[in-house]
Amino acid sequence: MTNFLQDTDSQSWPKRDLSFSSSDMTSDIEGQADTFRLRGESNPVKQARNIIPQIDNADVSKQVERLLSFIDKIVKIAEQEEVDLSHIPSLHAYVEEDGSVLLEWVFPDFRIGFNIDSNPDNSGWHLVSNKKLGDITASGQLANMGEITILLLDFILSNV
Repeated sequence: MTNFLQDTDSQSWPKRDLSFSSSDMTSDIEGQADTFRLRGESNPVKQARNIIPQIDNADVSKQVERLLSFIDKIVKIAEQEEVDLSHIPSLHAYVEEDGSVLLEWVFPDFRIGFNIDSNPDNSGWHLVSNKKLGDITASGQLANMGEITILLLDFILSNV
């Protein structure tokens, strides 16, 4: 497996099995206004998908669609495994002035995001946490989208 944490400033990244289980969700976030219920009609990428028609660059649009589809698949697997995802907020999406797209989850103690550029080699991910989670600052290229997305979603499940 590729070491995605080569840019990290912290050694507190979780090193464990990436399988989904209901024990991954042990804490409760109160007052989170922008959460969704997986059992309902909403999902974490629904809001982000609304940005796709606003993306002018076809290459960026395809990359965003691919990433969102991958996240959707992971969410469906987690739902089948009865993982409680009710406290994961919507993934927000923004089209930047240069035509790139920023997709980001914002949690009380950390942020996880993806920047999608017209040149896939310039697309990347980031994770930034506060002191409570060890002041993690990690980022890298999004070349291996599948592996890094699973790692980041596992981090979310371990810390919400």
